[in-house]
Order: sequence, then C-alpha cells, then structure tokens
Amino acid sequence: MVLFEKVGIVGSGNYGTAIAQCFSRKAHEVLLLSDANETVQLINELHINPKSLPGVLLNSNVRCTGAFEQLSDCEVIFLAVPAASVASVCRQIINSRISVPIVLCSKGFDGENGRLLSELVEEILTNDYAIFSGPSFASEIAPGLPAGVNIASKNSELALRISSSLSSEMFKIKMLDDHIGLQVAGALKNVLAIGCGIFYGLKLGNSAVAQLITEGLREISALSVALGGNRETILELGGVGDVVLTCTSRQSRNVLFGENLAGAVSEHGRTDRLAEGSFSAKSIPALSRRTNMPIQLFSAIYRIIHVSSPPITLLRTLASS
Repeated sequence: MVLFEKVGIVGSGNYGTAIAQCFSRKAHEVLLLSDANETVQLINELHINPKSLPGVLLNSNVRCTGAFEQLSDCEVIFLAVPAASVASVCRQIINSRISVPIVLCSKGFDGENGRLLSELVEEILTNDYAIFSGPSFASEIAPGLPAGVNIASKNSELALRISSSLSSEMFKIKMLDDHIGLQVAGALKNVLAIGCGIFYGLKLGNSAVAQLITEGLREISALSVALGGNRETILELGGVGDVVLTCTSRQSRNVLFGENLAGAVSEHGRTDRLAEGSFSAKSIPALSRRTNMPIQLFSAIYRIIHVSSPPITLLRTLASS
C-alpha cells in the first residue's frame, strides 16, 4: 500500500492546525490553507499559530498557504471548516480541478434541510471521500496527548490508506464501516452538548446530565438507523466517545453555549457566540420529518435555541421520555 506523504488541510483554526501537527508526525509534508496572511506568515516563519493554538510549536514540515490552487499537489485533503462552509469549499475544489480524495472533519448538516454533509459532497463532487470524527480536543492532540478517532468511507481502501498513513502511537485512526452513523453522531453530539450545558446552567446535577446523555444516545442511535446507519456505531469512538467528551467538558463551546441559554455565567465567562451545535439544531425539524421520528429530546433543544422555549422544557421532556 502506498502511504500518503503530502496532506492538505483546508482550515487553519484550532482543529485544522491540531490535526496538521498530528499528521506531520507521519506525513512528509502537511499544507494548511488559511485566508489570513498573518497566519500564513507566522506558521511558515515561526512555526506558530497563536490565535488558534497558543503555546504550540508546530513541526517544520507543517506549511501554510493562502492559495487554494497549491493544494493540487496534495494526495488527500481534509476539510476542517464549519459545516456551513463545506459547499463553498467543494466548489473551490471543482474550480481548482482537484481530484484527490476529500476527508470531511466538519460536523453538522447541509443547512436546515436535514441532509448529511456526504449527500452534499456527492451532489457537488465526484471525488472519493471519507468521514473523520471522534473525541479529540485540539488543545490535547496538538501537543501529543493520546486520542483516537474513526474514519469511514464507501471506499474501504481509502479509509484503510488514511488509517495506515496517518495513525500514530498517540493518535489512532480506527476504520469504521458506517459513514452515515458516524456523521449523525458527530453532528448531534454538539446539539446534545448544548442540552447538557442547559442542565449545568440550571444546576440540575451530574446525575441529570448522565440521564440526558443516555437518552440522547438512544435518539442518536435510532435516528442513525432510520437514515441507513448501523446500530453499533453509537458504541464507537465517534459515537459514545465523542458524546461523552463533548457533553461533559467545560472546554466544549457547545456546553458553554447551553449554560448561557440557561442564564448561567460559567467560570469561562459569558458568550453570545453561536456554537456549531446551534446550527446543527436547525436541521432537527427536517430530520424528524424525513425519518418520521419525533426525536423528542433534540426537538426540545431545538425549540429552546431557536423558538425561545424556556430551558426547563428540556427537563420536562426528559422526565416524560
């Protein structure tokens, strides 16, 4: 098997920069794309990206560019951008005539229509693609702390090549035969984390949060199966692993957002920034219609975020589930 030697990453935010550092331990060269000239200069000259990963010295084989066309020499390209940006990046891939495999690190849905990001990619591109998801905070994987994620693709040879090329002792990439379930779990865990933040903000206790996570996992699994995924996927790194990490850590922007919705100000301060889970939640009504499922907990979280239902609605929904 020929291993990937030059890896491209679209997105120089905290996660894009962190996986660039991870992959640089195995690949010969990693090329980050950034739309900020200052970031390009700092990475290429000083090997730092202080805005996204303060305190981390990047390996010398991590480079940065502002020109999308330079990614054409890469053998595989990871998209580490918000879900809302995936369509525009795919169009740039077409315009740049890039035909190499694409790996989606983005977690969410295609707008408010309940479509998976893989459906969007298939509509725009003919490139092979894979889904990359799992419990991996950028602040932990960049300095080399241990973590594991899943990779799934309709093309099993692509998933195997990514796993073989870019896994390391401290950053394991485990193959999974379910690109649908991996996407559903990755998108909805952010919504569930907002719900957990609401419970933290209401000071309902860790036991209530554990109950919410358990019932949320049931809904994620049922929805995944309804969309064509495998029931067992919820037990994988990109399932329960990612849910537990995101829902129980104060590093999670989604948890902080939920706390703020409940009227709380955490030790990290108050934020009015929309977390990724807020955008994913907009697809809940469409997902419910598409699958003919009520998905009660996620629908309650949607209403709290976007219809101004009182935060206590989530507790009432959980109690009746």
